[in-house]
This record gives sequence, C-alpha cells and structure tokens, in this order.
Amino acid sequence: METLTQCVTNVQRYSLHDGGGIRTVAFLKGCPFRCPWCCNPENLSFSPEVSWKERLCIGCSIRADGARDANGCPCDTPPELCPTEAKELLGRMRLASSLAFELLRDRIFYEESGGGVTLSGGECLSGAARQHFSAAVLGLCHAQGVNTAMETTLAVPLADPVALAAACDTFLVDFKIADRARSIEVTGGLDPDVRDANLRALAAAGVELSSRVVARLPIIPDYTDAPENVRANARRARELGIIRVDVLPFHQLGEGKYESLGKSYACEGVRQLSEADVAHAVAACEAEGLKVVVHGE
Repeated sequence: METLTQCVTNVQRYSLHDGGGIRTVAFLKGCPFRCPWCCNPENLSFSPEVSWKERLCIGCSIRADGARDANGCPCDTPPELCPTEAKELLGRMRLASSLAFELLRDRIFYEESGGGVTLSGGECLSGAARQHFSAAVLGLCHAQGVNTAMETTLAVPLADPVALAAACDTFLVDFKIADRARSIEVTGGLDPDVRDANLRALAAAGVELSSRVVARLPIIPDYTDAPENVRANARRARELGIIRVDVLPFHQLGEGKYESLGKSYACEGVRQLSEADVAHAVAACEAEGLKVVVHGE
C-alpha cells in the first residue's frame, strides 16, 4: 500500500511563469522559513487551516456569544457546509500517485506548449519525507515524458540528490538575500551557503547547472532590492555555473490572503514594482553575463 502522502493546498492550471510553457503547479503546504514578503501565507503552516473571507460571509450562523476566530470568522460552520464559500479549508493530504495522476490530466497542454508540471510551496523539499514525495510525483510524470520543474529555496538538507536529479528537469532556485547572516535573521533561517552546497551536490549527481537551474531573484523593496545585494546574487549565480536568472518584481497578490488567515503582513501597503523599477537588477545581471527573464517563463 502506498504511504507517500503530503499536504497540498492547491493545483493551479494554466500557469505561465513557473518553468516554461503552459504548466500545472501543485502547491505543497508548509515552509520552515518566514520571508516577510511571502505571497503564499496559506503555505507556511504544514497543517490544514481554515481561511475566512468577510466579503463573502452572509452571517448565516453567527455564534451566540459573539466569539470570533483569529481571522475574524464568527461561526463554527464547517468549510464544506458554508453556503457562500466564505470559509475554505486550505490543505488536504494527497497520495503521490493520486497527485501525479491529476497533474497528467493536462498533458495535452504541455505537449502543445512545451510546458509541464511544477511543484511549489511552501518549501517542497522540507524534510526527507517531503523530498521522497516530491521525487515520486515528478518521477511518475517524468516517466510519461512530461517536463518537470520545482520551485525551491534549496536551503534544506537533501536526503537523496540523485533521486531529485533523476526526477526533476528544471530547478527554479531562490536567490534572495546574499549576505548569510542577514538572510538567516530576516527569513528565519534561510542559509544561502546550504543552497550553494546543495547546488554542487546536484551537479555531482548529474544536474547540468547551466541548463537545468534557473536562479530566481525576487526584488523586494527594503529587503532584496539594494544594488549591492542584486550584484552579489548575480555574481554568485554565475560563479556556480548558472547562466539564466528570473528577475521577479514585487507584487501584492498575496496581501488579501493574510487577512483571511488572521496573520499580519510585513509588506502591507508596499507599492508593487514595475519592469522599469527592476531595470537596475536586469542590468546588473546582464553585466555578469547572465540571461535575464523578467517575471520568469
């Protein structure tokens, strides 16, 4: 009997910026880090949780005592019985084989567009069990001739680099705060030295970093946008043998999610960045001889 299971929040279809072509992205729930700008707060906790959207609530079953949850929810109605879907259960346990089967349903779109499947999070490599799960899901898809990718910090201990190298075609790897001490302090433990050691381990396992690894540089006001930080990340990527970087301008797509979960957001109200705002980052990366794609592909 299959025992490989993990908590998955969402399977997002027709994604265009997560590994090339039209892709279906599965989001694994749970992350050991706490980047202040995270746009997927629903994937921070490793356990299922309930979100509540006030704008959809019709107040059909308000608690008599007026008590509210941390996110403001005023009732005990189970999410599956909420008539307006104001309450939503985020995350359910999935078998690796079942998730892979669902991802493969979109195969015709991958074949037509040069796309494939991508695992994201959260951190889809957080812990050996999750790594085995991720390798199993991607391996099943890869065996069917489907391109596979993974979005990851790569800043966690790797149990089996060889298995990951065999299952994943493209690694989309975060390059956030270059200074190690500041990165660990700001993100709650993300160590770029661990990431770099893992990239070397993947290279030893057969991953050609120049063709199968993309460095992703999120440009976040007051956190990663300083020219010296961008230059340091670009230089580190080039030194490792990576030749392509995705420059990702800060956006506010995750802002509303924090309120629905009763969580505070460090970047609330911060202005979204345009392509013009990240032109300096593009120029810095190109100066290092890197190919740059804004927003990713």
